[in-house]
Parts: sequence; C-alpha cells; structure tokens
Amino acid sequence: MSDVTKTACCTAAQPLMQVVYDRNVHTVASHRPLQKTIPLEGCSAFGGKGADLNPIDLLAMGLASCLMIVMGKTAEAEELDIVGAKADVSYDLVNYRIAAIKVDIRLPKKLAADDQTKLEVASKKCPVFLAINSDVKVTVNYLWPE
Repeated sequence: MSDVTKTACCTAAQPLMQVVYDRNVHTVASHRPLQKTIPLEGCSAFGGKGADLNPIDLLAMGLASCLMIVMGKTAEAEELDIVGAKADVSYDLVNYRIAAIKVDIRLPKKLAADDQTKLEVASKKCPVFLAINSDVKVTVNYLWPE
C-alpha cells in the first residue's frame, strides 16, 4: 500500500485536509496527500450563487458514494459485478437543517435474490450512513432491473 493510500483515508494522525475561507460565502477545501481541491459555497439559503457545490451536496453525494463503495467491495468479494451502478441523490432542508436524504441506487443487472439482499445489507455498513444522526430520515432504494 502506498503512503498516499495509507494517509488518504481513515486516520486522523495528521491533518489531511484544510479549508480556506477565500471570499464571501465561499471556501476552497484541499486534501493534502492527494493534492486535490474542491471549491465550495454556501447553499442558496446562505447566499450561495449556485456556481459551486455546497457542503450539503458533498454530504449527500458522499453518502451515496460510500453506500456504493461498500456494496461494490462486497460484490467484488462475492465475485459479483455491479460496475455501472448509478445513484440519484436528493435532500430536504427544514429550518437550515438536513431533514432527509434520499438515495436511489440503480443497479446495472439483476442478481439472485440472496445476492441482492447481501449487497443491500452490506451497503448500510458504510461509515457515512452510520454517522448520520437518526433524526435525519435517510431513504435508500435499490432499483434492480426486472
């Protein structure tokens, strides 16, 4: 495993990321080991102009990505193929708070019912899903072809 891989996930020994407030309602987030940046702005309720992603977008997309990554890791271990799976993600805010996140995962091909269930159950072990407060209604739909 490379040093970048070792430090890019799941450790807090050194600050891996930095966020700089660079102008009104705007930041630039950087991941130091990967040398990648993401411009972020406040959502429209906080004066964002819609030119960049907002932190809530990242949370919702991160949830969908995490669900599919854990599902994919399980599929790989079981020698199943879900390459090409896609997720549609939406969220609702109530009083500036995330009230609900909906993720529809569209799988590319039907698998045996037991395999589908195994992948669906495994996906819910993703750390992002587990970290979301139970006050937030999270709905995950797995859409398998007929």
